[in-house]
Amino acid sequence: MRLGITEHRVRLGPQEYRVLRTTGLRRALCGDTGHWLDFRVDREAAAELAAAWLLAARSPRSLVHVPLRNRGERPVGSPPPEPHQARDLLLVHHSRQFPASRWKAVRARLGHGSPRTVAFRRADFPTTEDRPVPGAHHAGFRDRVRLTTAADTLVLSGSALPFADAAADFLDLADTGPGRDIRCGGSDGHACAELHPTSGLLDPSMPLLHVEYCPDWEPAPAGG
Repeated sequence: MRLGITEHRVRLGPQEYRVLRTTGLRRALCGDTGHWLDFRVDREAAAELAAAWLLAARSPRSLVHVPLRNRGERPVGSPPPEPHQARDLLLVHHSRQFPASRWKAVRARLGHGSPRTVAFRRADFPTTEDRPVPGAHHAGFRDRVRLTTAADTLVLSGSALPFADAAADFLDLADTGPGRDIRCGGSDGHACAELHPTSGLLDPSMPLLHVEYCPDWEPAPAGG
Protein backbone atom coordinates (compact mmCIF):
# COMPACT_ATOMS: atom_id res chain seq x y z
CA MET A 1 0.00 0.00 0.00
CA ARG A 2 1.42 3.36 -1.05
CA LEU A 3 0.46 6.83 0.13
CA GLY A 4 1.50 9.92 -1.81
CA ILE A 5 2.52 12.88 0.33
CA THR A 6 4.40 16.15 0.14
CA GLU A 7 6.86 17.00 2.90
CA HIS A 8 7.04 20.59 4.15
CA ARG A 9 9.25 22.39 6.66
CA VAL A 10 7.75 25.49 8.22
CA ARG A 11 9.41 27.82 10.71
CA LEU A 12 7.10 29.86 12.90
CA GLY A 13 9.01 31.93 15.43
CA PRO A 14 11.46 29.66 17.27
CA GLN A 15 9.58 26.49 16.24
CA GLU A 16 10.06 24.41 13.11
CA TYR A 17 7.26 22.10 12.01
CA ARG A 18 7.45 19.15 9.64
CA VAL A 19 4.15 18.73 7.82
CA LEU A 20 3.29 15.63 5.78
CA ARG A 21 0.37 16.41 3.46
CA THR A 22 -1.47 13.65 1.63
CA THR A 23 -1.93 14.09 -2.11
CA GLY A 24 -4.62 11.45 -2.74
CA LEU A 25 -8.06 10.78 -1.21
CA ARG A 26 -9.75 12.07 -4.35
CA ARG A 27 -13.16 10.59 -3.52
CA ALA A 28 -13.40 11.62 0.11
CA LEU A 29 -15.38 14.19 2.08
CA CYS A 30 -15.41 15.24 5.71
CA GLY A 31 -18.10 17.22 7.50
CA ASP A 32 -18.61 18.35 11.08
CA THR A 33 -22.36 18.16 11.73
CA GLY A 34 -22.04 19.55 15.23
CA HIS A 35 -23.03 16.16 16.66
CA TRP A 36 -20.55 13.81 14.95
CA LEU A 37 -17.72 13.84 12.41
CA ASP A 38 -18.96 12.44 9.12
CA PHE A 39 -16.57 11.05 6.48
CA ARG A 40 -17.55 9.64 3.07
CA VAL A 41 -14.98 7.60 1.14
CA ASP A 42 -14.68 5.15 -1.73
CA ARG A 43 -12.49 2.05 -1.41
CA GLU A 44 -9.24 3.73 -2.46
CA ALA A 45 -9.82 6.70 -0.17
CA ALA A 46 -10.64 4.39 2.77
CA ALA A 47 -7.29 2.63 2.29
CA GLU A 48 -5.47 5.97 1.96
CA LEU A 49 -7.20 7.28 5.08
CA ALA A 50 -6.00 4.17 6.91
CA ALA A 51 -2.45 4.81 5.68
CA ALA A 52 -2.62 8.47 6.78
CA TRP A 53 -3.63 7.49 10.31
CA LEU A 54 -0.89 4.87 10.46
CA LEU A 55 1.57 7.49 9.21
CA ALA A 56 0.53 9.71 12.12
CA ALA A 57 1.08 6.78 14.50
CA ARG A 58 4.56 6.24 13.06
CA SER A 59 5.56 9.94 12.84
CA PRO A 60 5.20 11.49 16.31
CA ARG A 61 7.31 14.52 15.40
CA SER A 62 5.28 15.42 12.30
CA LEU A 63 1.89 16.96 11.55
CA VAL A 64 -0.12 14.82 9.11
CA HIS A 65 -2.45 16.97 7.01
CA VAL A 66 -5.29 15.40 5.01
CA PRO A 67 -6.96 18.02 2.75
CA LEU A 68 -10.66 17.14 2.32
CA ARG A 69 -12.42 20.41 1.58
CA ASN A 70 -13.36 21.69 -1.87
CA ARG A 71 -13.76 18.25 -3.41
CA GLY A 72 -14.48 17.85 -7.11
CA GLU A 73 -16.80 14.86 -6.59
CA ARG A 74 -19.57 13.85 -4.22
CA PRO A 75 -21.32 10.54 -3.43
CA VAL A 76 -24.29 9.69 -5.62
CA GLY A 77 -27.58 9.82 -3.69
CA SER A 78 -26.12 11.57 -0.67
CA PRO A 79 -25.83 15.33 -0.14
CA PRO A 80 -22.30 16.57 0.52
CA PRO A 81 -21.52 18.46 3.73
CA GLU A 82 -22.74 22.02 3.81
CA PRO A 83 -19.89 24.38 2.86
CA HIS A 84 -19.70 25.72 6.39
CA GLN A 85 -19.39 22.13 7.72
CA ALA A 86 -16.61 20.93 5.38
CA ARG A 87 -13.36 20.17 7.18
CA ASP A 88 -9.76 19.14 6.54
CA LEU A 89 -8.03 16.75 8.93
CA LEU A 90 -4.81 17.24 10.89
CA LEU A 91 -3.37 14.37 12.94
CA VAL A 92 -0.84 15.30 15.62
CA HIS A 93 0.92 13.16 18.21
CA HIS A 94 0.07 14.61 21.61
CA SER A 95 3.75 14.68 22.63
CA ARG A 96 4.25 17.41 20.02
CA GLN A 97 2.02 19.70 22.11
CA PHE A 98 1.01 21.57 18.96
CA PRO A 99 -1.36 24.50 19.61
CA ALA A 100 -4.21 24.19 17.12
CA SER A 101 -4.38 27.99 17.00
CA ARG A 102 -1.08 27.96 15.06
CA TRP A 103 -2.36 25.73 12.27
CA LYS A 104 -3.68 28.55 10.07
CA ALA A 105 -0.29 30.29 10.10
CA VAL A 106 1.60 27.04 9.49
CA ARG A 107 -0.70 26.07 6.60
CA ALA A 108 -0.22 29.48 4.97
CA ARG A 109 3.54 28.85 4.82
CA LEU A 110 3.50 25.31 3.41
CA GLY A 111 4.44 26.08 -0.19
CA HIS A 112 4.76 23.25 -2.73
CA GLY A 113 6.76 20.83 -0.59
CA SER A 114 8.82 17.82 -1.66
CA PRO A 115 6.96 14.82 -3.15
CA ARG A 116 7.36 11.54 -1.27
CA THR A 117 5.79 8.09 -1.31
CA VAL A 118 5.23 6.17 1.93
CA ALA A 119 4.75 2.40 1.73
CA PHE A 120 3.00 0.19 4.30
CA ARG A 121 2.43 -3.55 4.47
CA ARG A 122 -0.73 -5.09 5.86
CA ALA A 123 1.41 -6.54 8.62
CA ASP A 124 2.10 -2.96 9.77
CA PHE A 125 -1.54 -2.52 10.83
CA PRO A 126 -2.89 -3.89 14.14
CA THR A 127 -4.69 -7.22 13.85
CA THR A 128 -7.99 -8.26 15.40
CA GLU A 129 -6.05 -9.81 18.28
CA ASP A 130 -4.43 -6.43 19.02
CA ARG A 131 -7.81 -4.79 19.61
CA PRO A 132 -9.36 -3.49 21.81
CA VAL A 133 -6.48 -1.48 23.23
CA PRO A 134 -5.62 -2.74 26.75
CA GLY A 135 -6.42 -0.27 29.51
CA ALA A 136 -8.41 2.11 27.31
CA HIS A 137 -11.28 2.26 29.85
CA HIS A 138 -9.07 2.86 32.87
CA ALA A 139 -9.24 6.34 34.40
CA GLY A 140 -5.48 6.73 34.11
CA PHE A 141 -5.35 6.01 30.36
CA ARG A 142 -3.62 9.03 28.77
CA ASP A 143 -3.66 8.13 25.09
CA ARG A 144 -7.17 9.24 24.14
CA VAL A 145 -7.74 11.30 21.00
CA ARG A 146 -8.72 14.92 21.56
CA LEU A 147 -10.42 17.27 19.12
CA THR A 148 -9.87 20.95 18.45
CA THR A 149 -11.23 22.78 15.41
CA ALA A 150 -9.13 25.51 13.83
CA ALA A 151 -9.15 27.11 10.37
CA ASP A 152 -11.79 24.71 9.02
CA THR A 153 -9.66 21.77 10.15
CA LEU A 154 -10.30 18.97 12.61
CA VAL A 155 -7.12 18.86 14.68
CA LEU A 156 -6.96 15.42 16.32
CA SER A 157 -4.26 14.94 18.94
CA GLY A 158 -3.48 11.50 20.31
CA SER A 159 -0.88 8.78 20.63
CA ALA A 160 0.26 5.98 18.35
CA LEU A 161 -2.16 3.52 20.02
CA PRO A 162 -5.51 5.06 19.00
CA PHE A 163 -4.14 6.31 15.66
CA ALA A 164 -3.01 2.81 14.67
CA ASP A 165 -6.22 1.24 16.01
CA ALA A 166 -8.32 3.59 13.87
CA ALA A 167 -6.09 2.91 10.86
CA ALA A 168 -6.86 -0.80 11.15
CA ASP A 169 -10.62 -0.09 11.25
CA PHE A 170 -10.44 2.05 8.11
CA LEU A 171 -8.41 -0.62 6.32
CA ASP A 172 -11.08 -3.17 7.26
CA LEU A 173 -13.67 -0.87 5.67
CA ALA A 174 -11.63 -0.71 2.45
CA ASP A 175 -11.64 -4.53 2.42
CA THR A 176 -15.27 -5.20 3.36
CA GLY A 177 -17.16 -2.21 1.94
CA PRO A 178 -16.88 -3.19 -1.74
CA GLY A 179 -18.35 -6.62 -0.93
CA ARG A 180 -21.62 -5.06 0.18
CA ASP A 181 -24.47 -4.39 -2.25
CA ILE A 182 -25.06 -0.83 -1.08
CA ARG A 183 -25.49 2.69 -2.27
CA CYS A 184 -24.34 5.54 -0.08
CA GLY A 185 -27.34 7.06 1.68
CA GLY A 186 -29.71 4.54 0.11
CA SER A 187 -32.20 2.11 1.61
CA ASP A 188 -29.94 -0.96 1.42
CA GLY A 189 -27.98 -0.13 4.55
CA HIS A 190 -24.36 0.92 4.54
CA ALA A 191 -20.84 -0.19 5.41
CA CYS A 192 -18.97 2.01 7.84
CA ALA A 193 -16.23 2.25 10.43
CA GLU A 194 -16.68 4.25 13.62
CA LEU A 195 -14.54 5.66 16.36
CA HIS A 196 -17.07 5.62 19.16
CA PRO A 197 -16.87 7.28 22.59
CA THR A 198 -17.61 3.91 24.21
CA SER A 199 -14.28 2.56 22.90
CA GLY A 200 -12.38 4.40 25.63
CA LEU A 201 -10.04 5.81 22.98
CA LEU A 202 -11.76 9.19 22.66
CA ASP A 203 -11.52 12.15 25.00
CA PRO A 204 -14.87 13.73 26.01
CA SER A 205 -13.99 16.55 23.58
CA MET A 206 -14.23 14.06 20.72
CA PRO A 207 -17.66 13.11 19.29
CA LEU A 208 -18.45 10.01 17.27
CA LEU A 209 -16.32 9.75 14.12
CA HIS A 210 -18.25 7.97 11.36
CA VAL A 211 -16.61 6.86 8.09
CA GLU A 212 -19.05 5.57 5.47
CA TYR A 213 -18.15 3.64 2.34
CA CYS A 214 -19.75 5.12 -0.79
CA PRO A 215 -19.13 3.20 -4.03
CA ASP A 216 -20.64 5.64 -6.53
CA TRP A 217 -19.50 9.23 -7.03
CA GLU A 218 -20.36 12.04 -9.43
CA PRO A 219 -18.96 15.49 -10.24
CA ALA A 220 -19.90 18.11 -7.68
CA PRO A 221 -21.96 21.02 -9.01
CA ALA A 222 -20.01 24.17 -9.81
CA GLY A 223 -19.72 26.25 -6.68
CA GLY A 224 -20.73 23.29 -4.48
